[in-house]
Amino acid sequence: MNKWVFSLVATFSVFLIIFINLNDNSQSSIRTNTELDNVTNEEMEIVVADNPDIFAMRIALANRYFDEVNYSKALPHFMYVAENSDEIELKSYALAQIGWMVYESGNKEVAINYFDESLTINPNSLISKSYLGVLYLQQAETEDLGMKLITDLLLLDSLSDEDRNFLKEIVSTYEN
Repeated sequence: MNKWVFSLVATFSVFLIIFINLNDNSQSSIRTNTELDNVTNEEMEIVVADNPDIFAMRIALANRYFDEVNYSKALPHFMYVAENSDEIELKSYALAQIGWMVYESGNKEVAINYFDESLTINPNSLISKSYLGVLYLQQAETEDLGMKLITDLLLLDSLSDEDRNFLKEIVSTYEN
């Protein structure tokens, strides 16, 4: 699990435990439904509807939809975070995810605008730089720029092993 997903899952779990405990303080039994794996998207939607500014939960839910390539359900959650969160990392992350969905829908220029905005908010956003690198690698006219972005990321000590291996695979694909 990469560090972005892990941090979002951890934050979400804390909010979920607090929410469940506040809703039913009288029960002292161990709750088995506080682990993210045991919480359905529908349950998360209800919590988010009742508590719209639980940004970490919105991101976790949006990421589920994103991973399923269900962009029509992911987009409103990422947009809400991008428009309403004051937390730099979450806002930047949401903008990067929106950018990738826009790119996947075929609008490269608008996607680049989202990535640029993400990097304006958080110049150290690894996900935005990774997405830009992949986007640029896929275009003949920007392939060199994409390769430079990815190889610069590979030089970072802060890059997780999982992220490093993923980026190395991308580089090897485009070097051949």
